[in-house]
Amino acid sequence: MVKQIFSVRLMMAVFCAAAALLLCTSSVFAAEVEHYEPLQLHVQLEKVYMDGDVSIEHKHETVLAMEDFWAAYAGWTLVEQKKGFVLFRKQVDDISPLSKVNGYIGITDDGVISTFHGRPDSVAEPIQSFFQIDLERLESRIQKNLQNGIPFRTKAEFEHVIENIKTYSG
Repeated sequence: MVKQIFSVRLMMAVFCAAAALLLCTSSVFAAEVEHYEPLQLHVQLEKVYMDGDVSIEHKHETVLAMEDFWAAYAGWTLVEQKKGFVLFRKQVDDISPLSKVNGYIGITDDGVISTFHGRPDSVAEPIQSFFQIDLERLESRIQKNLQNGIPFRTKAEFEHVIENIKTYSG
């Protein structure tokens, strides 16, 4: 009986020592674990359209896992990254939404084929300049159309006009 009591007390002592050791070491391990706050990022997305237009979108992202963040922008090209800021760019194989409503191909005063939002005139700023053409080689009708602006509302119309005018490039 004395041996049984001694065995039970010995087992209790071993159990208490193991529990104390476990409690002490778990607090040591807990102190080594670092907790990070979610990363706050300003994300700038630039879409570059074939007609030269660029749309820019600004977003604020809370990043919990970087692999999820990178996966969300898999189709984009990383252009710039610094603390708290990321810039992505994507080439879009289409004309811009604004050009679908009000896009024109025209000519600048110095003979450069360009895209415009609205009809080209002396105050209109070109969106994108493409190539120089020899104005003397143009038929007067085509020259007049380019001065007034040739509207385009689809990618196909845009490509058709640019291809036809390329034949007059110098």
